[in-house]
Amino acid sequence: MVHDDVPSVGTTALAFFVAVGSRDEAPAQWGMAHLLEHLLFKGAGAWDNRAIARQMDRLGADINAFTTRDYTCFYAKVLDSEAERAYELLRDMLQNPWLRPEDLAKEKNVVLEEMHESLDDPDEVLDTLVSEALYADPAYTHDILGTPESLAGIDAPGLRAFFERHYHPRAMVFAASGGAVDRLATRVHDDFASGSPGTPLLPKRRRPPSFSPRRLVRVCDWEQCKLALAVPAPSRYDRRYAAALMMASLLGGQNTSRLWQRLREDEGLVYTVATHYAPEDDFGDLVTYLGLAPQRMQDAWDAVHEEMARLASGGPNEEELDHTRVTLNTVLVMNQETPDARVMRLGRYGLDQRRPPALTALSGELGRVTVEDVRREAQVWVDGRSTALAAAGPLSGADCARMGIVNEELPS
Repeated sequence: MVHDDVPSVGTTALAFFVAVGSRDEAPAQWGMAHLLEHLLFKGAGAWDNRAIARQMDRLGADINAFTTRDYTCFYAKVLDSEAERAYELLRDMLQNPWLRPEDLAKEKNVVLEEMHESLDDPDEVLDTLVSEALYADPAYTHDILGTPESLAGIDAPGLRAFFERHYHPRAMVFAASGGAVDRLATRVHDDFASGSPGTPLLPKRRRPPSFSPRRLVRVCDWEQCKLALAVPAPSRYDRRYAAALMMASLLGGQNTSRLWQRLREDEGLVYTVATHYAPEDDFGDLVTYLGLAPQRMQDAWDAVHEEMARLASGGPNEEELDHTRVTLNTVLVMNQETPDARVMRLGRYGLDQRRPPALTALSGELGRVTVEDVRREAQVWVDGRSTALAAAGPLSGADCARMGIVNEELPS
């Protein structure tokens, strides 16, 4: 168990983090981690699906779950007085799920509808496409939801075997923040005395990802085009982490960022442009997203490359570094204002068997980043061997020729 000692404001957040995500699936299992997350809400222990739903409503709680490439999380945020009841519900779901074949059949249909919904969401389409463009390993490129074909092949015995392999105390971390931490610590100790979630975790035995940057396009009947440029980036424990964080913010993470000012404010080429840095324990990626009309693609494309090259050659000035430090320090502090935000941070670091660094330590790292550090991180963008590109929308061959994308299905 991992927890903090921040005084309560009357609420407690709690979560079980399970060290299994989509990157742990074999091709025939694609989508299984996410499907299993769904099935745990269909019945467990003495709870059927309606009883689970009623208890969630009675607690007046935010109780839910999500699946990532690296882990699955089941969480709740409740009043301090209801924390133990929320814990009991989540505990039963993770320890004794029903996983009945009839529930599996119905939930497959639900996930298929989720797939259809994601195909209508331009941002989700682009996220999947940019993963395919950046990574070489299918463990990192396949959709967390799986495919209709892989979903159809999942049966109840296979799902049960997947659960028994991954859902055990030594593959879990329990995180809590708020007024009920002490009571929850006692419950966790009593319930998992033979192997408390989080100490020690079994080794993950995962291969780090391999990168093979490509340029991919998908023609979609949308009003806008969506573009994403992605590069490999440092992990959260790499010594370059702080410099990468600064570079991402300078490039496209704040109101005064290079791309926002050039593309949005100065030239009016886009409505949205943003750069996101996603560091994991053993790898990371850094992606710049744009949304724009097809006829503005050429000008925006040239502007993006000019700004990236300018940052890579000259770096930021000291004034840019100073206000970016203030921005990032503010975000770091504000992200810890609520118990649920703190729990998410505690759990992610707990899965790596680490304590989250103190905010003062992170602030110190940001303070030591130099102009040259940022310039070196920005140079990755102008290295054509490292940059992946994904484009989706009402595209033609002529639209993509300038970007070096070749697709025989595109009209010329």
